[in-house]
Amino acid sequence: MKNFIVTSLFIFAVGALNAQVEPWCGTDQYNESIFAANPDLRLQMHEHLSRVTSGAFASEERDGECIIPVVVHIIHDNGEGNIRHEQVLSGIQMLNEDFNRTNADADDTRDTDTAPFLDQASNMGIRFELAKIDPDGECTNGIQRRYAGSRSYNAGNGMKHYSSGGLDAWTRNYYFNIWIVNSINSDGAGTILGYAEFPYGGGSSNYGVIIRNDYFGSTGTASGDRTLTHEVGHCLGLLHTFQGGCHSDACDDNGDYCCDTPPVSEAQWSCSTTQNTCDEVPSGDLYGFDAKDQFENYMSYSPCQNMYSEDQKAIVLGNLAGIGFLENLVDPDHHDLTGVGLPAVLCKAQFMSGPTVVCAGSTIQYTDDSYANVTEWNWTFEGGTPSTSTEENPLVTYDVSGEYSVELEVTDGVGTVSIVKEDYVVILSLPGNTLPYSEGFETIGMIPDNITILTVDEDGEDWWEVTDEAAYSGTHCAFLDNRGNDNRTKDEIISATFDLSDVDPDDDIIFSFKYAYVRRNASNDEWLRFYISNNCGETWTLRKNLHGDDLGEEIQNSSYTPESKDEWYNVNVTNINPDYYTAGFRFKIQFENDNGNNIYIDDINMSTSAMVGIGENEVQSLDLTVYPNPANDLLNVTMNLEVQTEVNVTLLNTLGQEVGTVFNGELAMGNNNFSYDVSHLPQGVYFIRSVSANGITETTRFVKS
Repeated sequence: MKNFIVTSLFIFAVGALNAQVEPWCGTDQYNESIFAANPDLRLQMHEHLSRVTSGAFASEERDGECIIPVVVHIIHDNGEGNIRHEQVLSGIQMLNEDFNRTNADADDTRDTDTAPFLDQASNMGIRFELAKIDPDGECTNGIQRRYAGSRSYNAGNGMKHYSSGGLDAWTRNYYFNIWIVNSINSDGAGTILGYAEFPYGGGSSNYGVIIRNDYFGSTGTASGDRTLTHEVGHCLGLLHTFQGGCHSDACDDNGDYCCDTPPVSEAQWSCSTTQNTCDEVPSGDLYGFDAKDQFENYMSYSPCQNMYSEDQKAIVLGNLAGIGFLENLVDPDHHDLTGVGLPAVLCKAQFMSGPTVVCAGSTIQYTDDSYANVTEWNWTFEGGTPSTSTEENPLVTYDVSGEYSVELEVTDGVGTVSIVKEDYVVILSLPGNTLPYSEGFETIGMIPDNITILTVDEDGEDWWEVTDEAAYSGTHCAFLDNRGNDNRTKDEIISATFDLSDVDPDDDIIFSFKYAYVRRNASNDEWLRFYISNNCGETWTLRKNLHGDDLGEEIQNSSYTPESKDEWYNVNVTNINPDYYTAGFRFKIQFENDNGNNIYIDDINMSTSAMVGIGENEVQSLDLTVYPNPANDLLNVTMNLEVQTEVNVTLLNTLGQEVGTVFNGELAMGNNNFSYDVSHLPQGVYFIRSVSANGITETTRFVKS
C-alpha cells in the first residue's frame, strides 16, 4: 500500500508542475525522470523518509558547528551571467539567514488561531560556507567560472560536466555543488528557475542545485528571491508542501512527511491569509484541526516564504546523520580538507571584466576577484586611461586600437600576490578599416590574429584555423575540424571593424564568401549563419542562414576535404541596408554543429557597387551588352559604335580589380561582336567595363554560373 501511495504522490506532483502557469521549480519533473529510470528508488525514498520521521536517524548534539562547504560553478556567456563575487556572497548569506531563522521577514510568520505556525518555525543550525581549499588541495574562493556561450541558456545536466561545456562537480562527500546558468531547459513546462536532485539512493554525479543567475542572491542580477533556499531544501531531502495533495492518511508517512505543514491541494502562488485548499486533516496532524495553508513555508510556491518547520528540520538533520555522503559532507573532521571554519588568508590574485573586445574610445569595468581579505590594489593597464589605479574595481578607457595586457597586485597588509594577463583586451579601430575588403587567408598565417579576424569557440575543443590542405583560390582557407561534433556549440569567424559611414545610402554593399561542406549523414541539421553589427559588435543582426539541404546535399561519412572548385558554394549577401553604414560595422560567420562533417571558408569579399561602377548601362553611347547572363563558358559581348574608335574592354571582380582583358584595340563603326571564355572563372558576380578613346565608360554586370 505504501508503494502505491508514494507512486501516486509523485505522479500527481509532476502533473501539477506541468500544469503550472507561473515560473518556479523543476525538481519534481527532474526527479520523476530519475524514478522512471530506477523504479526501486521511489520505494527506497519512501522507506527512508518513514524511518527518518520515526526517529531512526535522530542526530546527536554536535561538538562543532554544522557547516556545509559550498562550491559555486558559474556557467556564463561572456559578460552575460558571469555574476560578481558580491552576488555569490549574497546568495550564501541568504541561505544562512533562512536556515538559521535570522531572515529579516521571520516576524511575518503567522501566529493565529487558524494558522498557529510561529512556534513551529525552526532554526536548523546549519551554516553554508564557500570552500577555501579545492579537491586538489589548492586555495580557492569556492567559485569556478566557465564561458559556455549559447549552452548557458536552456541549460540542463550537461552544464554539470566539463566534457559537455560545463563544470564537473567537486566530490559530493566534501562539497555541496551549485551550478549557476542563464536559463534552464523546461521541456515545455513553463519557465524553470531552478531544480535539485534528492539525496535518496546516495545521489549521483549530478547531485546539487542548478539555478538561474537572476534568482541567486539579493544583488547584481538578482532581487532576493528564495529559489535557492527552496532548491537546497530539496537537495537535503525536503518535498513540496503540496506533495500528494489533500489526504487524511498518516502525516508522517504521506505527503511531505511533515505533521506541522498542513496539506495543500496543489502548487499555489498566493499569500492570502484565508487560503485553505484542503478540508481533510491528516492522521497525527500536529494542530488537530483544519489549519490554513502554510504559505510561509520555503517549500511552497508562495512569494511570502519565510520559514522551515520543525518537522522539516528533523528530516534534514536526520538525512545529514543517516545518508552516508551527507554525513561526510558535514563531518567536522573533514573541515581541514575544504578549509571551512578556518580563517581566510590571501592566496590568489584574480580579476574579471566586461567584454574584452571593444572599439577604441570604449570603457571597460574591471572587478577584483582575488581572495581573500584584500586591503590594497595596484592595477596596471597597458594602453588604458588611467594607466594605473589603486581602486578595487576601476573603470578604464582605451582610445587607441591594439592588444593590451592587464596586471593586478593585491595585498592583505602581510602578503602580496599578483597576476598578469597578456593581451587581455583587444581594442578595435573606430572608425574601422576602409573598403574594399578581401580575405583569402593567404597571408594571415593564423586565426585569430586579433587585427583583422577574431574567433569564438564555445566548447574550447575545435576552432576555426587556417589550413593549406584546401582552398578555392590560392593555397589556404579557413577550416573547422567538425566531423562528429555533436554538442550543438557555435564557432564563429568575426571581423574587425569597417568604416561604412561615407557610403552613399543609395549605394549597395556587395558581400560574398565561399564555403565547402558535406553532411556526415542525412539526419545532420547543421547551420551556417551570417550576422552584421552596426555598433562594433555590441548587438548582432542575422542576415542569412543555411542548413540541411540548403547548406549541403552531399553526404560523406569519412572526414571531408574538398578536392575541386566544383565542391565550393558561393554565398551572396544582398540585404545589408543603410542602417548599417556606420564607422563600427562588423560581420561574423557562425557555424553550429550537429554530428556532421568538416567545413571550409574562403574568399570573403566586401565592397560597394560604386567601386566597380555597378550602375548598369550608365553611358548609352557604346551600347554595351553581354549574353547569356548567367554565363558558364563563352560570354558574348556586343557594342554598337557611332564612330570607329579605340576601345579597352576589361573584366573586373566585385572589388573593382581587373582580372582579365576582354579586348583592347580598334573597333569599326556599327555593330561589333566578340566572345570571351569565362569557363576558368570561379562562380560569382563580375563586371565588363568598356572605356573608349575619348573617355566614355560603360559597365555591365554578369554572373558566372
